[in-house]
Amino acid sequence: MKKIKAFSSKLKSRQRFTRLLGDPSKIKGLRSGLVNLGPRESVGEHKTENKEEVIIILKGSAVICHGKNKKIKAPQNTFVYIPPETVHNVKNSGRRILRYLYVTAALA
Repeated sequence: MKKIKAFSSKLKSRQRFTRLLGDPSKIKGLRSGLVNLGPRESVGEHKTENKEEVIIILKGSAVICHGKNKKIKAPQNTFVYIPPETVHNVKNSGRRILRYLYVTAALA
């Protein structure tokens, strides 16, 4: 396998979804993205499968719905840990743009 080099990138995208680590075939088990949601938008319910996930709220406020009717309020400058095999959804609970990073790592 080709050696992966360290790199950096500015978080400047205003698109709804931007993959941060580029081509997933070049990164071993880590995935990350930048998400922008308008007021009352949600990313959509999905499952972590065999991955752990961290959601980092950069701007705005969110409600993370998970499990059966469980919710976590996540204001700006907070993070939320989502364990493996967890169905969850990220919803913008504010009146302004919600901007957050997610980072997932596959279990060994």
